[in-house]
Order: sequence, then structure tokens, then C-alpha cells
Amino acid sequence: MAWRKAVLALALALVAGVALWWTLAPTWRHRAGTLAPALVMPLLGGGNIDLARLRGRPVLIDFWAPDCAPCVAELPELERLARADAGRFTLIGVAMSYSDPDALRAIAARAGISYPLVWDRDGRVAAAFGGARVTPTQVLIGGDGRIQARVEGGLAGPLLRQVLRHDGVNDAQR
Repeated sequence: MAWRKAVLALALALVAGVALWWTLAPTWRHRAGTLAPALVMPLLGGGNIDLARLRGRPVLIDFWAPDCAPCVAELPELERLARADAGRFTLIGVAMSYSDPDALRAIAARAGISYPLVWDRDGRVAAAFGGARVTPTQVLIGGDGRIQARVEGGLAGPLLRQVLRHDGVNDAQR
């Protein structure tokens, strides 16, 4: 009888450990200080953007979806930030694989988005960054190509500006 309880406890501990690893492992690999993946990403309007070619300047990647109300609400603030700090960093919007490309174009046009938009058609971009389990998710990459911050659930405009100021945008330009 005691051995059954021990086996059951061991099995439960093993299942819990696997579940924890499955949940957290991608995020651990893509935490602050790790090198960002070198990706060539397909732009929604055609062409590509090469993340490796942007080294030397900070990059903010915004994972979003057109059916995510907080994502859509943040688009105008992100656009204002991109215009106000043009030349100091690059903002790239990455739409999730389940997004309808026509809806993406319509929302981007309504919001007046001028920064590059990627449609992550096959989920490869999100996977390279450890997955984007929540939208919006922002990843800040420093000029040295290392991830400086990853925030799931989005940031309000003033907080986003503060993160950019303190996580390398000013330092990268010095």
C-alpha cells in the first residue's frame, strides 16, 4: 500500500515537473541578456525585413492580433512613439499566424501605421522568440542584438517610453 502512494506521488511530481518545464522553457531561453534570433521576416506588403541587419540600433517587436482589443488600442500609441523616436530605434509589428491578412491591412490603414508590419503566417517568428502566448507581447532588443526586455500583456504608452529609455535606446546612441 505504501509503495502505491510513493509511485503515485512520484508520478504526480513528474507530471508537474514536465508541465512546468513545458510552460516556462521557451521563456527561459529568451530572457533578458540572451542573443535575439537572426531572422528574415516577411513583410505584410511584400518584401522582407532582416533582423540581423538592424544590429547597432534597438528594435522593439510588438506581437499582436487584429482580434485582440488591447493590441488594436495600442497601435496609435505605438505609431506615435515610432514617429517621435524615428531614427533612434526600429519598431516592427508582428501579427500572429492566425490573423487574417485583409483584417491586418484594414486595421493598419485605419491606425495609420507606418512602421514595418510582418504577418507571421507560419508562426516561425513567434516561435523563434519563445512563443507569444499572450497578445500583445513586446520584445525589446538592444543595439548589441541582445534581448533587453520581454513584456507580455502590453504596455501603456508612458511605460513603454520609460522601458525604451532605460533599456538601451539612449545608451545605444551614445
